Amino acid sequence: MKKYIKKTWRLQTKITILVMGVVFISISIIMFFIIPWTSKNVQNKVEVNVMNVARLTAKSANIKEDLSKNDPDKEIQSYVNVLLSSVENIEFIVVADMDGIRYAHPNPERVGERFVGGDFDRVVNNGETYISQAQGTLGKSLRAFTPIYDPDNQKQIGFVSVGTLYKDIEKAKIEAIRFIVLLTLIGLVVGTIGAFLLAKNIKNSLMGLEPSQITKLYNENIAMMDAIHEGILAVDQDGRVTIINDSAMNMLKIEEKNKNNIKGKNVKSVFPTSKLPRVLESGIAEYDKELITNGTIVVANRVPIISKGKIIGAIATFRDKTELTMLAEELTGVKLIIEALRANSHEFANKLHVILGLIKIGEIEEAKNYIINVADTQQQILSMIIKRIKDPTIAGLILGKFSRAKELGISIKIDKRTKLECKHKHINSNVLVTIIGNLIANALESVSKSDKEEKSINVRIEESESKIIIEVEDFGVGIKKENIKKIFERGFTDKSESRGIGLALVKENVQSLNGEIKVISKINKGTTFTIILPKGGTK
Repeated sequence: MKKYIKKTWRLQTKITILVMGVVFISISIIMFFIIPWTSKNVQNKVEVNVMNVARLTAKSANIKEDLSKNDPDKEIQSYVNVLLSSVENIEFIVVADMDGIRYAHPNPERVGERFVGGDFDRVVNNGETYISQAQGTLGKSLRAFTPIYDPDNQKQIGFVSVGTLYKDIEKAKIEAIRFIVLLTLIGLVVGTIGAFLLAKNIKNSLMGLEPSQITKLYNENIAMMDAIHEGILAVDQDGRVTIINDSAMNMLKIEEKNKNNIKGKNVKSVFPTSKLPRVLESGIAEYDKELITNGTIVVANRVPIISKGKIIGAIATFRDKTELTMLAEELTGVKLIIEALRANSHEFANKLHVILGLIKIGEIEEAKNYIINVADTQQQILSMIIKRIKDPTIAGLILGKFSRAKELGISIKIDKRTKLECKHKHINSNVLVTIIGNLIANALESVSKSDKEEKSINVRIEESESKIIIEVEDFGVGIKKENIKKIFERGFTDKSESRGIGLALVKENVQSLNGEIKVISKINKGTTFTIILPKGGTK
């Protein structure tokens, strides 16, 4: 059978194409709006120019004086020629009397002839000032008309027509557009180079790993940390703890319950007899070294972490020597492996025994039902979330919060009314992540401080055609009445390691969506946050 391998693009290629696409689309959108605007702007400038020259000509005392006397000395043509040579982007200036007889024209041979184009009636009959488009003796042109009055400004004695040919206007538009296109091409080239350099820089910062490889390494690390019985402790180049698992905390008898609070501390404050600083200095690995910590003898392996020839950290794995000795005395060879596997999968083995027993006694249907029930129990949380929350981003967030709550010994209960679709009109999933994530995080923090035996929080996310309701209820320590208005202020916090921006971000996002926030809290009873987000539009 022929195998088909799906082609996967490299991260560098994806980033380059994405950035280039964004640059291209952005430039295309800009050109879509800027080209018509530029054309219109050129047209407007021409219209303003011809109108200004027309008004200037009509107000000339010389022209008024000569035209009122029918220009006996033919001075108007000479004056207009001087004016025409002193202005830019003007093709012609025509002066005519009330009968349309020209007294000035770019072509002297047409002086004395009647004005053509059929668009001077308004200036003659009504004395209007306006812009017109017509076919004249010089070709199709855009021209401005304005009346000329006698020297006393009492009576209209003629009009001025100032204009430029359309072919010149189109030429100016093409030159402007050509300049814009040139800048656009330069921008596209610069954007392409920038996209390539950015993608290359990101790829180098990830040590050449592809996203799939990073995901695989992450999953392998999580699986290893969950399955391994050895204590694991890792530090960075400054001796600060970066990784510590539950086995290490138990073995070192660390009183801190939350291992995340250990991260970032100096290893000597956590594990005073640790030799990892020595490994950081020497860069030499140490294997099967014994040391005593809190009255317990442990066997440790210490290895430096080296990247590009530099020591960037060190990692230690260790086991209780007494436990190792007992295992060595009781177990040998394959049996050691079997017992280790049995210890890790005791509960799963019991379920397999039940299934096997049912099959042996011929209860096939009962076995099937048992398997289904076990599978349903294992997938209960996942199925519930996927069924009620269609948005994968929010579903992933809730699943992550379930894991976090489990670490803290807190249960999260999803309200039966919870229903969230994949799309929410103008409401972005990232905004919902900020709101829901911070509310649940604060609820978990509040409940974790409580002395109650049963610790839980309730979550409701209900979406309708017009709004989304988010309600997070905890049964924790509550909020003091005088602090309820302050909790949404940036920098306000009652947590020692918090910067006080979580609820401030919640408020900002809710306000941007024209939503509302309600807070009800009682000391030692709990707190309920209710947020209503309208789906009709933002502020």
